[in-house]
Amino acid sequence: MSAATEPTRKRRRWPVVLVAVVLVLAALVVVAEFVLRGVVDRTIADQVEQSLPEGATGDVTAHADGIVIPQLLAGTLDRVDIASDRLTVDGIPLAADVTVRDVPVDGKGDVHDVDGHVRLAATSVKDLAKYSPLFERMRLVDDGVELSGSTAVLGFDISYAATGDVSAQSDGRGVTITPRNVRITNPQLGLGVDSIPGVTNVPVQVCTAQFLPEQLRVRSLAISAQQATVRITAGSLPLTEQGLRTVGTCG
Repeated sequence: MSAATEPTRKRRRWPVVLVAVVLVLAALVVVAEFVLRGVVDRTIADQVEQSLPEGATGDVTAHADGIVIPQLLAGTLDRVDIASDRLTVDGIPLAADVTVRDVPVDGKGDVHDVDGHVRLAATSVKDLAKYSPLFERMRLVDDGVELSGSTAVLGFDISYAATGDVSAQSDGRGVTITPRNVRITNPQLGLGVDSIPGVTNVPVQVCTAQFLPEQLRVRSLAISAQQATVRITAGSLPLTEQGLRTVGTCG
């Protein structure tokens, strides 16, 4: 082998070595991304579970969108999706999913553009009647609820059932239920009325802020006979345990 041939062969090996090094580094980055993603997602889920407001429990999952390594280096996660199919609030089972943006990696500061949905199955909604003295039972119907209860009119104890409209309050701190189409359910009274003073068309305010972190607001509702879906939003939300556990109030 001539002296000139050996340097030539070495020069030919350099591209192969460089490619091999690049492939190894790429593999390490992929492994690091996979490991870090699992750690990040689990850490966020654990923090949310530990910071649920008093009276709320559940299993939470979280997923940071995009490639996490550059976001971790920047100190902020662009978008995180948080969900729970097994959440209980004041004994009422529900499911929720929330998207938050600008999540601080160090856990300090606020997240922004909070947008989510809370879903209650028909079997869960009946328990909501306990938050109003006018209603003894509640069930979902398409585009509203059916309410039942009792009241006194002119000395008569009257049992009634009524369909009701449900809407989000303008300040986002609760929902308003307005009974319509009332019917008497104790036929022995011999009354055939479709309106009961103090019940028909009288809005009933139900405070939802007492169950949610202070900054969250109820924006809209979609109701069918099977499920009620409530949209909640916030411009910003503190990521600290104290911030998440501080619930709102209603006037």
